[in-house]
Amino acid sequence: AQRPRRNPQSMSRRTVNSILVVYLLVVWTAVMVRCDRFPLTWVPMYSTYTPTEKIPVVVIDRKNMERGILVTHRDGSKGYVTAADLNIPITHFWRLYYQRMFGAPPAKHTQGNMNLGAVNRWIRGLDEGEPNFSVEWDWLVIRSLNKTLGYEPSDPKFIVGAEAESEIVHYQKKDLLKKDTSKPERTTLRAHPQWKDEWLQRWNDDTL
Repeated sequence: AQRPRRNPQSMSRRTVNSILVVYLLVVWTAVMVRCDRFPLTWVPMYSTYTPTEKIPVVVIDRKNMERGILVTHRDGSKGYVTAADLNIPITHFWRLYYQRMFGAPPAKHTQGNMNLGAVNRWIRGLDEGEPNFSVEWDWLVIRSLNKTLGYEPSDPKFIVGAEAESEIVHYQKKDLLKKDTSKPERTTLRAHPQWKDEWLQRWNDDTL
């Protein structure tokens, strides 16, 4: 007796269904453990919400963006570093000026440090309260500026300090609900990342 032939179309469907099940299982597992590696990504969850009565808004000053970051060189001279000097788009430069200079991490880091459960801490080897992302932004800013411009610690033009200014406008949530934006509170912040000689030992460590 001849064996019944299997329907190729049926086999194909079973294969596709199996692939989909495995894919969805892997993806949802990745979501549960907050694995951020493409294609196992939780990017849609990068947004965060913290209840607050005041809504802070950073005022982007075009003149500041064009003038650049005020830097101090080892020889005592001062100057400005612009987006053109760093060869980066202005859309990236504002993140450097208004966020990294002030120690503000990217959204990925903010979300990655929020509400880590016991399983997520265990997978990453984190103690209770220990952040998943911990970055010394002053070090990275100073190092990045010098590395990009080709300055070594022994150079007279080596950047030992950087300065930026940011204005924050705080709106009361109750006023925004009434569509009233006429009475905001304004705060001016200044960032001053400074070079530390203790960083010299890791200056050439390109893994940082």
